[in-house]
Amino acid sequence: MTIKVTATSLNQTTVRVAPTSKIKTTVASGVIMARTLVELLDVDVSDVNDKYVIMYDASTQKYTAVNPDEVLSAATTEPIQPGLPSDFENQLDIDLDDRIDLDAGTF
Repeated sequence: MTIKVTATSLNQTTVRVAPTSKIKTTVASGVIMARTLVELLDVDVSDVNDKYVIMYDASTQKYTAVNPDEVLSAATTEPIQPGLPSDFENQLDIDLDDRIDLDAGTF
Protein backbone atom coordinates (compact mmCIF):
# COMPACT_ATOMS: atom_id res chain seq x y z
CA MET A 1 0.00 0.00 0.00
CA THR A 2 1.32 3.42 -0.92
CA ILE A 3 0.17 6.60 0.78
CA LYS A 4 1.20 9.87 -0.78
CA VAL A 5 1.05 13.00 1.35
CA THR A 6 1.78 16.42 -0.07
CA ALA A 7 2.18 19.47 2.17
CA THR A 8 1.44 22.75 0.45
CA SER A 9 3.09 24.92 3.08
CA LEU A 10 5.98 24.75 5.52
CA ASN A 11 3.60 24.68 8.49
CA GLN A 12 3.53 21.56 10.63
CA THR A 13 1.33 18.83 9.14
CA THR A 14 -0.03 15.81 11.03
CA VAL A 15 -0.79 12.55 9.25
CA ARG A 16 -2.21 9.45 10.96
CA VAL A 17 -1.75 5.98 9.54
CA ALA A 18 -2.67 2.53 10.88
CA PRO A 19 0.03 1.29 13.33
CA THR A 20 0.97 -1.69 11.14
CA SER A 21 1.88 0.53 8.18
CA LYS A 22 5.51 1.28 7.45
CA ILE A 23 6.17 5.01 7.15
CA LYS A 24 8.97 7.00 5.63
CA THR A 25 9.47 10.48 7.00
CA THR A 26 10.13 13.50 4.80
CA VAL A 27 12.58 15.95 6.29
CA ALA A 28 12.49 19.70 5.64
CA SER A 29 14.99 19.51 2.77
CA GLY A 30 12.61 17.27 0.84
CA VAL A 31 14.74 14.15 1.20
CA ILE A 32 12.78 11.04 2.13
CA MET A 33 14.49 8.94 4.74
CA ALA A 34 13.59 6.35 7.33
CA ARG A 35 14.19 7.12 10.99
CA THR A 36 14.44 3.48 12.13
CA LEU A 37 15.02 0.03 10.60
CA VAL A 38 11.34 -0.78 11.10
CA GLU A 39 10.42 2.00 8.65
CA LEU A 40 12.45 0.44 5.82
CA LEU A 41 10.25 -1.61 3.51
CA ASP A 42 12.86 -4.33 2.90
CA VAL A 43 13.72 -4.97 6.57
CA ASP A 44 11.86 -7.40 8.83
CA VAL A 45 12.92 -7.08 12.47
CA SER A 46 9.83 -8.74 13.94
CA ASP A 47 11.89 -11.54 15.54
CA VAL A 48 14.80 -9.40 16.71
CA ASN A 49 16.57 -10.20 19.99
CA ASP A 50 19.64 -8.82 21.74
CA LYS A 51 22.91 -9.50 19.91
CA TYR A 52 21.20 -10.58 16.68
CA VAL A 53 22.60 -9.50 13.31
CA ILE A 54 20.86 -8.31 10.16
CA MET A 55 21.23 -10.68 7.20
CA TYR A 56 19.70 -10.66 3.71
CA ASP A 57 17.21 -13.45 2.98
CA ALA A 58 16.90 -14.02 -0.78
CA SER A 59 13.69 -16.05 -0.44
CA THR A 60 11.81 -13.13 1.15
CA GLN A 61 13.96 -10.43 -0.50
CA LYS A 62 14.26 -8.71 2.86
CA TYR A 63 16.87 -8.14 5.51
CA THR A 64 15.98 -10.08 8.66
CA ALA A 65 17.24 -10.35 12.23
CA VAL A 66 19.18 -13.59 12.65
CA ASN A 67 20.88 -15.37 15.52
CA PRO A 68 24.67 -15.18 14.91
CA ASP A 69 24.90 -18.95 15.48
CA GLU A 70 22.80 -19.42 12.33
CA VAL A 71 25.25 -17.26 10.39
CA LEU A 72 28.20 -19.42 11.49
CA SER A 73 26.30 -22.62 10.72
CA ALA A 74 25.35 -21.34 7.26
CA ALA A 75 28.98 -20.44 6.56
CA THR A 76 29.96 -24.09 6.91
CA THR A 77 26.95 -25.82 5.30
CA GLU A 78 25.59 -23.62 2.53
CA PRO A 79 27.11 -24.44 -0.87
CA ILE A 80 27.00 -20.83 -2.09
CA GLN A 81 28.56 -19.37 1.06
CA PRO A 82 32.28 -18.66 1.08
CA GLY A 83 32.72 -20.55 4.36
CA LEU A 84 34.55 -19.44 7.45
CA PRO A 85 37.70 -17.39 6.84
CA SER A 86 40.84 -19.51 7.25
CA ASP A 87 42.40 -16.98 9.67
CA PHE A 88 39.29 -17.35 11.87
CA GLU A 89 39.53 -21.15 11.77
CA ASN A 90 43.26 -21.01 12.55
CA GLN A 91 42.72 -18.71 15.53
CA LEU A 92 39.90 -20.91 16.77
CA ASP A 93 42.19 -23.94 16.49
CA ILE A 94 44.86 -22.16 18.55
CA ASP A 95 42.38 -20.91 21.16
CA LEU A 96 40.74 -24.32 21.60
CA ASP A 97 44.00 -26.31 21.55
CA ASP A 98 44.81 -25.38 25.14
CA ARG A 99 41.24 -25.89 26.37
CA ILE A 100 40.30 -29.26 24.89
CA ASP A 101 42.22 -32.34 25.92
CA LEU A 102 41.35 -35.28 23.71
CA ASP A 103 42.63 -38.62 24.90
CA ALA A 104 43.07 -40.82 21.86
CA GLY A 105 43.92 -43.83 23.97
CA THR A 106 46.64 -46.30 23.05
CA PHE A 107 47.37 -47.94 19.74
